[in-house]
Amino acid sequence: MQYQPGAIFQKGVVIGFPTESFFALGANATDPSAIKKLFQLKKREAGKPIALVTSDLKQVKKYFVMSKAEERLAKQYWPGSLTILLKPRKSIATKALVPSSPRLSSTGRRGVLVGVRVPAHAVARKLARLMGSPITATSANISGQPPTKSARKLKRDFPGILIVPGRCGNARRPSTIVDVTNDKLTIIRQGAVHVQSRRTPLSLVFSPKN
Repeated sequence: MQYQPGAIFQKGVVIGFPTESFFALGANATDPSAIKKLFQLKKREAGKPIALVTSDLKQVKKYFVMSKAEERLAKQYWPGSLTILLKPRKSIATKALVPSSPRLSSTGRRGVLVGVRVPAHAVARKLARLMGSPITATSANISGQPPTKSARKLKRDFPGILIVPGRCGNARRPSTIVDVTNDKLTIIRQGAVHVQSRRTPLSLVFSPKN
């Protein structure tokens, strides 16, 4: 479907857009119907959570609770491929994004956590700014298949969705995912951004050599 900027504001819409690594599927993170449609398109298991991208740190703080340590980490690595697990505020469609999240995470934090980042790709940031809310950034592929940098393949796999013009960046790895608990950083998934080893005190992460 030909991309029309105003269409992204419609309820239930899922779009394809470029990021610094691969194409992603985007849905308004406050719209449960759009997120449900995204899960259906990807044939994704309901228990698997989906991460988000935002326009800037200000937007993140509007929709998520951030500790001083998390904010400091964000300022060091954003925009970039570092996803931080954060506690969402009520406006985020949490039950749709993380359908079966445990009340206690593997790192000891209570409650539902959602992965968030400010991407190092202008198109992705602009989309979140235009939307006025975070958007999903799950890879644009059928679950179990590899991600793609090809708009042609995206059209073939997801006929009928809106595709935002633009090229993907040169990164070939997904974002690094981290959790900050009790002033310690835990790597959930090592990806494009290198941070310290698992269960690293933040005093080391923020040391001058970094």
